Amino acid sequence: MVVQTVLATLAGSAPYQRLQVALQSKPDGGLAIALCEQHYAEGLGWYDQRTLTLDPRQLRELQAVFGSASVPLTPAEPTDPVILPFPGPRDPGSRRPAVGDGA
Repeated sequence: MVVQTVLATLAGSAPYQRLQVALQSKPDGGLAIALCEQHYAEGLGWYDQRTLTLDPRQLRELQAVFGSASVPLTPAEPTDPVILPFPGPRDPGSRRPAVGDGA
């Protein structure tokens, strides 16, 4: 049985969305952090839309990515988009007759 303690509830990007951060104790005795995106539905209330569970190692790595809270986050440098060429029309002279074309 997984026991969960809610640590924080953060406002979402829309009025009926939120992110719940919880500490979970796993059946093996370990701990994990669960990030649950929740939505609200009339007559149903708040429900989990999707959940991401981080083990302690992943949480430490995520903290390292964000670094200290006093340093502002800067977006990554934009990269040029990759453009895949679309093949143009075929040369009409390269048409091969199909079976039963009579050619």
